[in-house]
Amino acid sequence: MDWTAIFNFLMIAGAVQGFIFNIATFLTRRRLEKPVIFLNLFVLFISLNNLQSWCVDKGLLSFNYYVEHFVFPWYVLIVPFFYTFLVYYLQIEKRKLPFIRLTLTIFFMEVGCRIAMLYLISRGIMDREDINMYDYLEDLVTLVYSLVLFVKCIRIIYKYDSLYRPILTFDNLNWVKTFMKLGGVVIALWLVAILLNIFSENIKPPYSYYPLRIGSSLLIYWVGYQAFFQYVLLKDRLALREFVRVGHGGSGPQIQPAQSGQSNAKHSRDFEKFDALIREEKKYLDPYLSLDTVAEEVIMGSSTLSRLVNQHSGKNFSDYINSYRVEEACRLLSMKEFAPYTIVSIGLECGFNSKSTFYNAFKKFAGMTPTQYRRNMAPILQ
Repeated sequence: MDWTAIFNFLMIAGAVQGFIFNIATFLTRRRLEKPVIFLNLFVLFISLNNLQSWCVDKGLLSFNYYVEHFVFPWYVLIVPFFYTFLVYYLQIEKRKLPFIRLTLTIFFMEVGCRIAMLYLISRGIMDREDINMYDYLEDLVTLVYSLVLFVKCIRIIYKYDSLYRPILTFDNLNWVKTFMKLGGVVIALWLVAILLNIFSENIKPPYSYYPLRIGSSLLIYWVGYQAFFQYVLLKDRLALREFVRVGHGGSGPQIQPAQSGQSNAKHSRDFEKFDALIREEKKYLDPYLSLDTVAEEVIMGSSTLSRLVNQHSGKNFSDYINSYRVEEACRLLSMKEFAPYTIVSIGLECGFNSKSTFYNAFKKFAGMTPTQYRRNMAPILQ
């Protein structure tokens, strides 16, 4: 079995998938949010690095010594741009530097050093064998810089959750943590490759890099998998969140209080105060909102608040909150600018914690499914 051919196939297949991933993203988005751009650049740089390595290994550049050894250090950009994605996705760019300028400076410095090295070789000032030592040195410097930023990613995700508390309220970051674990494996393979290059007599490039390149290809495959099941949802939610939660959506819909002869003026004022809190601060957008947490915030017993909501809205607490969420979903589904967005992303950003819960509540309060509602609105949105 020709393992070299298998490795090269998996490597080029991963690179091609990465390019398709980027093209599909840029062609299907009307607007590209910064986190989306940086995540796509992360995938692009892995793909470019693997494509370049594949071309070298296949001998496509061996027609000229200087062309063969003039390689762009795309791997310098991989971890830093994932770190930058993380910073912007968690909306902590005001507290954590994205290191874009430093990263680009290192990238162009390494390009410049390689050009200078090849020039000195062409002039006979340095030997051709010296380029191998430079490759190892460049690899080591880049790995150290990448490790520093990777550790920063880990600290942000696992230690500094107070920095991005609003995101934790609405998003499950398990997919990011899985991403980090896979990235950790790739970096470990990178370290192994460098150690083999320096200390091993038998395993040298390109063979020392095969596990690393396969690991990076698998990382691209995983991102592609996420594209089908979570990434589209992620992109839509990023745009929706900015509109719904960051002041562009206005206050939420207002529920008309139910008429009840048992209510008195004090109870009416208490309910109006509570309702204003839920509506104006859009508490209903929190999928983890509960009767107990709201009761604690308004300094009221849970049972008292439950009776108050029943009496003045004609609904139990869960239905009362879900009715607001459905109203918000109807508003977004009725807007032309959100016609390309997935229905599930709209439901999740309106406070529902699952597709099934959203569809059941929507049918209960709107009398039809979200899909039917959007279909009915289609002639109006054209």
